[in-house]
Amino acid sequence: MEMLSIQYLRGIAAMMVVGVHLYPQLERMGYDDYWPHWLASGVDIFFALSGFLMWITTRGKNVTVLEFYRRRVVRIVPLYWVLTTVAVAVMLIAPHLMQSTQFNLMHVIASYLFISTPNPAGHMEPVLTVGWTLNYEMLYYVIFGLALVLTTAWRFGATALVFVALIAAGWLFPSSNPMWTSYTSNITLEFLLGMGIGWWYARDPRSGSAALGWVLVLGGLAAIVLLSFIAPTLTRPVQQGIPAAAIVIGAIMLERYESLPRLPLLHRLGDASYSIYLSHTIVLSALSQGWRKVGLDALPFGKTAFCVVGVVAVSVVGLAMFRWLEQPLIEVFKKKRVPVQAHAGERVPSH
Repeated sequence: MEMLSIQYLRGIAAMMVVGVHLYPQLERMGYDDYWPHWLASGVDIFFALSGFLMWITTRGKNVTVLEFYRRRVVRIVPLYWVLTTVAVAVMLIAPHLMQSTQFNLMHVIASYLFISTPNPAGHMEPVLTVGWTLNYEMLYYVIFGLALVLTTAWRFGATALVFVALIAAGWLFPSSNPMWTSYTSNITLEFLLGMGIGWWYARDPRSGSAALGWVLVLGGLAAIVLLSFIAPTLTRPVQQGIPAAAIVIGAIMLERYESLPRLPLLHRLGDASYSIYLSHTIVLSALSQGWRKVGLDALPFGKTAFCVVGVVAVSVVGLAMFRWLEQPLIEVFKKKRVPVQAHAGERVPSH
């Protein structure tokens, strides 16, 4: 069953990340004033949603480890590999168009395999820069997927134990190695927050109220903004993760008590959130280079117009990509394979 609150949050989180990535392009146009970098908490909302969805879609069900992995690969990998290949092709054919990275074979291979490694510039980003979050998603899927061999009662504890152990290892054995720092990051605690929301959702389906839902949504957003000013160095799971989890809980409560308005555009943005997320930096980079080339950035309100046009362009491209690329790719890989020599009347096994 589709949850309207989750779809809305997906769309909002994707557009928040788009907002963050407007800033690097504005910098190239000479802008160096304030920007709401707290919009990066869209990633934290995504992580909480991921933990929530993995928990409620597998809770009490006999999902095998391989089936879980297959579903995740079908959902995540095809579009990501397509856009990564596009970025690699640009690196090889027109490297001058790449504003923040360059070709390196081992880095490219690691990017396809969702392995966190530094790019040639020293940043822990894959070829498709926003894919750093998918590296964490894949780590979470691997660990949570293995926990599916356990009963539902033990899955939460086992997953939490592994992540806490990784974080503790990073704290006890500090290293300047970027891969070690990446895989022992405490940002993974946000998946556990999402799983906790899933546990609450399944255990107590009528708790809360619409009023409390609004308090959590607005309070969570206010906390993210406020903490970005008064405690910018606070650890991310506290500064952004907990408020993001509060927003998720609040949105779910609003849906429970039928207090969410019908917003078709936001729903469609939620559907296309993965396409928007993966493609938006490419769209903004291309638009920015063209914008600067013809001198639009130098016009009065040129930078403001870029932001408006950029958001519209990202949305249109993301919606189109979802309709004509992401969905068809998923359908292709979801199809069950039929053995060539299956005899008439013979039952074909599912894969």
